[in-house]
Amino acid sequence: MDGMLMFPKSIEVQMMHENAGDFWCIAEDIKTDNMIDRRGPEENWGIIEGKGRRIKNLTDGSEKPLGEWNSMSIECLKNEIKVWVNGDLVNYGYNATVKSGHIAIQAEGSEVEFRKLELIPITSLSMSEE
Repeated sequence: MDGMLMFPKSIEVQMMHENAGDFWCIAEDIKTDNMIDRRGPEENWGIIEGKGRRIKNLTDGSEKPLGEWNSMSIECLKNEIKVWVNGDLVNYGYNATVKSGHIAIQAEGSEVEFRKLELIPITSLSMSEE
């Protein structure tokens, strides 16, 4: 790797239609349960372009049809991340290689609209699945 990254070092929570809630590891890493089923063969895992950086979310059908608003809640605390789409727990990661940093909201490749963004400090992750 030549040291240049297209995107900032991060653990991305995907918003792309039909993939909302996937984790993408961009020069940082995170673990989940069922890693081989969700990320592919372990020998392909990595955090740079060309490696297995995508960790698929836990559900199908959590998103609304194109053109309708979806809600996404993301909780980050220390080295853990939980993600909900429309009330469904779609991802939970732990042992992240990063514990703090910037929060970025981005889109590339196509249009996306954001209706409401709330940042709320937390002291614990939600224990329930909703």
